[in-house]
Amino acid sequence: MTLPQTKIGVGLMGSRSQLKFGAVAITALALAAACGTPAGTSDSESGGEEGPIKLGLVTPLSGGAADYGIAFANGVKLAAQEINDGGGVDVGGTARKLEVVTCDDEFKSDKAVACGRRLASQDKAKVIMTPSSLAAFPMMGFNEQTGFLLMATSQSPDFTKKGNKLAVRFINNTDLTMDPFVGLLMQYGKQKSIGTRAAVMEVNTELGQSWVANFSKAWQSNGGEVTGKASYDANGTDFFAQISTLLATKPDVIVLTTVCQPSATVIKQARELGFKGTFINSAACSGEELVSVLKDQADGVILESSTWAFGEPGVKQFQEAYKAAFQMDPQFISGVGYEGTRWLADSIKAAKTADDVSALRGSMAAGLKGLEPNLFDMKDLTETGDVDFPMYVGYVEGGAVKGFKG
Repeated sequence: MTLPQTKIGVGLMGSRSQLKFGAVAITALALAAACGTPAGTSDSESGGEEGPIKLGLVTPLSGGAADYGIAFANGVKLAAQEINDGGGVDVGGTARKLEVVTCDDEFKSDKAVACGRRLASQDKAKVIMTPSSLAAFPMMGFNEQTGFLLMATSQSPDFTKKGNKLAVRFINNTDLTMDPFVGLLMQYGKQKSIGTRAAVMEVNTELGQSWVANFSKAWQSNGGEVTGKASYDANGTDFFAQISTLLATKPDVIVLTTVCQPSATVIKQARELGFKGTFINSAACSGEELVSVLKDQADGVILESSTWAFGEPGVKQFQEAYKAAFQMDPQFISGVGYEGTRWLADSIKAAKTADDVSALRGSMAAGLKGLEPNLFDMKDLTETGDVDFPMYVGYVEGGAVKGFKG
């Protein structure tokens, strides 16, 4: 059973530009169709272990994080299409197609729980991916009992401290990367004569709290000062009160901690209130998306980034393929979704099963070693589900995203 057809169409058409996303929706539907079996087809009807491998996605397709969630889903679908076009996933010598089944969580925890339960029980997905802590943490409450592998892009340290045997992250853990990232950030700031007084907009999620705690500690240990902090909702649209409170502390930079849509709104509103300083955004927002929304106003924004910012050959190849499929620039999270799907396929091959999730989890380290090209230099999966995922400083200059390694 496939659901993306109607839900992705609605989510895309509800984003920035109906004209722009109308064309994308058509392509997204084509990709969804290429990745799936006819609606209403069950696992038993489609051949059981020889039928399609159901990959569930719990991601926002509407609401304040729609652009982010759709960008992630599109990256996953592009990888699935390439895998299927190449003959499918090798499962113990049997080629099986990868079917992506998507559920819109609207960037809300209760919706994420409903999506996870439906994908696992009704759609029989043995693996569910999500691009947010907001969805990952509540699904960790039942994924082991329900019997599905949870793959998430949560940067929160707590994601791998829960002891969940069926949870894997495919992005960085801020406990491991925040110190080196902030060290690079300070180097970059000195080169650009950016001050060290930072005010923080903390998104009201578990990740927001943990990311800000790690950032504040690293920032202060490098000689910076945190002048103030305000909480905000990624689904919100009016942040004038929070920004006004922070501006009263006279910051040099404002730190943003969530996806691009609300981040762009904060930047616009802060400029309207007279802020002349710099913005720093967590990895939840991609510079390309900010440029698309803010145009010249995005110049100078600093980003928590990865190898994505350096235009390496594998990244460029993916970006070109994504543009051809969706007629728009990919976001960093698009590449992460793409890479996570390729890693999953290699892990299924190594495990020789897509149905025994414990065996699949046990083969993911081997699957990661075989990932080529490895767009983000991911390596060394731990028993707790962490990967070495190096992070760098990205920045927007002249409408393009560039990288800084120090």
